[in-house]
Amino acid sequence: MAVELSGTLVGFGIVQTVVYLLFIRAIDLYEREPLRYVVPVFVWGFAVATTVSLVFNTLVQLTLSSVTSVRVADFYTAVISAPVVEESSKGLALLLIFFIAYAARRRSGLIEFAGVMDGIVYGSAVGFGFALAEDLLYYAQFGAETFAVRRIFGGFAHASFTSLTGIGIGLIPFVQHKIFKPVPPILGLLGAVLLHATFNFTATLFGPVAYVVTYFVALIYLIIIVVWLALERRTIRSELRDEVGRTITPEEYTILPTFFRRTGYYLKLAFSGRLSTWTQARKLHSTAVDLAFAKRLSHRYPIPVREERVRALRQKISNLRADAALAKTS
Repeated sequence: MAVELSGTLVGFGIVQTVVYLLFIRAIDLYEREPLRYVVPVFVWGFAVATTVSLVFNTLVQLTLSSVTSVRVADFYTAVISAPVVEESSKGLALLLIFFIAYAARRRSGLIEFAGVMDGIVYGSAVGFGFALAEDLLYYAQFGAETFAVRRIFGGFAHASFTSLTGIGIGLIPFVQHKIFKPVPPILGLLGAVLLHATFNFTATLFGPVAYVVTYFVALIYLIIIVVWLALERRTIRSELRDEVGRTITPEEYTILPTFFRRTGYYLKLAFSGRLSTWTQARKLHSTAVDLAFAKRLSHRYPIPVREERVRALRQKISNLRADAALAKTS
């Protein structure tokens, strides 16, 4: 039976997804991921991962239903096939963007996709795209009520699954020995598959109770995010301590590790009409934070390209100060 799609309801789903995506990206307080990487990952989840999963899951379901009952085939497809196929297809996008970002910035020594927060952002992006496409398919099959319930209660489900894969990939730069670098992403993918399978198993047997599971998972992610942001704040504070008087001022050192102090400083400049100073300060502060994270990686795994990256960032800060001084005198 054909179901007529409501433009208003579909529009609500799209707006909700965009809000979720921007919200997750905004939580990355100290080093937000570029939209030029986040958007393609989202599109992959919406188009590529959904198509691949639909084809493979349908083949598995048809194959199983030919040798057993449709009910049993649906159960095994949901609990075993779907988690493996869907998390692998979504995880491939994260792996590709990791290597693309690495190749694009290799000469500078900057790793764009590094750390727990980056993994959550990219994992959520591909998950949000996948969830929106999947929910639209459910809408076409089962109607508006199913779509609304999935949007309201399950909007973060796929994002939470694939964030585990993202975290695993984000930890690659922190593994010193090359032989062990594949371990975090493999463990992350296995965790994503297991979490996805647990959700589908619970949904198959107990229905809406599965959404309760996602809320507990979201709470765990909230704790992880808070802890990781605290670690990043400590990194900024410790790595920039010896930069005081060298690249940054004591006043800048006071506000740089604390997001809310930086935001308050920017708002003060904006409301006082000092927009030029506001722009210059944001550029300089962003570069100083990049310097802190570059120093962290350089200390953990000292290779020439990362040490050069630290020197280049120090020079960039010097150039920004010179440009600001020149702008004041002109």
